[in-house]
Amino acid sequence: MPMDQPTSAAQQLGDDLRMSFGEHIEELRRRMIHAIAGVVVAAAVTFWFGFQIIAWLARPFIEALDALGFPAQIYVRDPTLGFGVYIKVSLIAAAIVASPWVIYQIWRFISDGLYPHEKRTAYLLAPFSTIMTVAAVMFTYHILLPVSLVFLINFATFYPEVEPGQPGFMVRVLTGATPAPVVDPDAPAQSAEPVVEGLFDRLSVYDIDPASPEEGQLWVNRHERRIKLHLDGQTQVISIGSRRMVDALPELSEYVKFAAMIGLGVVIAFQLPVFMLVVGWTGLIDPNVIARFRKYALFACFALAAMLTPTDFLSMFVLALPLYALFEFGLALMRLTDRRARMANMDDEHP
Repeated sequence: MPMDQPTSAAQQLGDDLRMSFGEHIEELRRRMIHAIAGVVVAAAVTFWFGFQIIAWLARPFIEALDALGFPAQIYVRDPTLGFGVYIKVSLIAAAIVASPWVIYQIWRFISDGLYPHEKRTAYLLAPFSTIMTVAAVMFTYHILLPVSLVFLINFATFYPEVEPGQPGFMVRVLTGATPAPVVDPDAPAQSAEPVVEGLFDRLSVYDIDPASPEEGQLWVNRHERRIKLHLDGQTQVISIGSRRMVDALPELSEYVKFAAMIGLGVVIAFQLPVFMLVVGWTGLIDPNVIARFRKYALFACFALAAMLTPTDFLSMFVLALPLYALFEFGLALMRLTDRRARMANMDDEHP
């Protein structure tokens, strides 16, 4: 019988370990359910405001197109893309909105193995992560997207204007086109007769649209370079074409994919100080060790910015510099929280 006592003790120890592991799995399951529930609640909100979110997201693109003299419209080539864009934008918006809650649930799961003074970080984690998420969205919307869009759209204006000119010999043979008459520049000017008289008798030119246009009124907005027609209580817009060799015809799904992926990536990147705060509070890594890798961190920020932004260098610099500033901010938080953690350890050791 005495030989059975160690076995019983080992068995009891194994039972305790299995119970601890089971409790650990149960806690993981609970946190995953809470995180998914938060995403579902966020999705319910974003699906309700899906069209408003799409309009808000498209505004920087429309403003850039309008400012650069392109038609301020976004097109849909496939009739099914409208619904697909709505679903995609709503889901990505839900992921962004729920990200602080998800990070908080992850931290609550990890904090079970920490000391009481380390668990206090959980009370600061969710608000801090929320602030960084809002900052990331505002930075993307008001700075990064306008810089990228203006640069990329404006690049099309550098292409030369192309005049059709006289058709070549082969074109005339194949199409039967006749060359335009050659006009002598020294000959007196001749007035052209209108094909349809009175069609544009009511066409006026304004710097701003009339406050109360009449039914059927047609005018030109000089500032917007558009012809407008007021019909059935609504003002229809007719853009004035250009001779550009390359013109912007933006497609809704491509722009939404472009803007949403940039926004989601920047939101994740802006969580760097949150992650560094947690690392500093738990004392897993010495902040002085992190400080020795500043040049590598700068390179990593530029590499991450190159992956998140389009191909232009301007957008890369606009994102890389704030990312490195966030790294320095996170390093300062690591040093601050690491010092507090050491003081808390000293208080625990010497009550």
